[in-house]
Amino acid sequence: MSRRSYLCRSPRWLRRALPLAFVAGHFAFGHPADQSEMRVRPKPHQLEIRLTFNILTLTRFTGIDTDGDMKISMAELTAAQPRIATYLNQHIHVEINRQKALLGSGVRFAPVWPDAAQTPPMAEVEYAARNVDVIFVQTIEGKVLEDFWLGFEIFEQTGPMQTIHGVFEQDGQIEDVTFSVQEPEYLYDTGFADDPFVQEAEKKQKAGLSTPPGEDMPARPAATLASASRYAAPAANAAGTPAATVSPGSAGNSAVKLATPIESQDTNTASSSERWWMVRAVVIMIMLVVGRKMQLSARAKLVSTRRRPRPR
Repeated sequence: MSRRSYLCRSPRWLRRALPLAFVAGHFAFGHPADQSEMRVRPKPHQLEIRLTFNILTLTRFTGIDTDGDMKISMAELTAAQPRIATYLNQHIHVEINRQKALLGSGVRFAPVWPDAAQTPPMAEVEYAARNVDVIFVQTIEGKVLEDFWLGFEIFEQTGPMQTIHGVFEQDGQIEDVTFSVQEPEYLYDTGFADDPFVQEAEKKQKAGLSTPPGEDMPARPAATLASASRYAAPAANAAGTPAATVSPGSAGNSAVKLATPIESQDTNTASSSERWWMVRAVVIMIMLVVGRKMQLSARAKLVSTRRRPRPR
């Protein structure tokens, strides 16, 4: 038997090789315990950031096992929530419209496993399999959300193998960004400043106009309403208008006639005004839709160039 075949069949050689392969695979591909998630939903006046960490990662941010029994109960996890929120606000930096901000003053924690409230104290082997959502909501007052920058400084506590898979959702489009110790920051342009739909809503809000739900068209001109009120007069006469408003000789005729006929010139003017209003409304809607499509197309082309150093 050759020496080469002996090494391949030797259990002692396998016992030495397997741990080395495991370590190499760990550093090459990372470990699920070192992978976290983030989902970002920007809106014109709101920024929602949902961070998902497993309990093992949370223990690197702050102490949770306060009684030292090597287990974490739901009461201990709940008591640690304010400390976790403070740590994240201090180590995940945010700039909104080039101004420093926080992740959010209000935060909500949501364990991501069934019947979390009834969970018995968890041992260390369970930490990596238990995930918790940490949800921050930031409200932007007085101006639309034009851009925001995120910078992570948590890798000193979590270790260099930690990665955060970020998903940015806006207007039905999704963009994936991975944060790591090599690429810890990201600047995102929302495009709301150039969005015609957002600008139209901003103008209405500043003017103090209220639009009924589902009503996107402006109110009709007064000439159109006046024309509609004139055509409503025959229906009122048929419903019981005094005889003085009905022309003589109409008693034996089932068709009711107005005493004063409507001038054809006024009718033509009202009809022309209504048609002109409809043409303008259609043109405006077409321009808004085309502008929106162009804006989304330009945004899709800039996906690869959004990651850039923050201006100093």
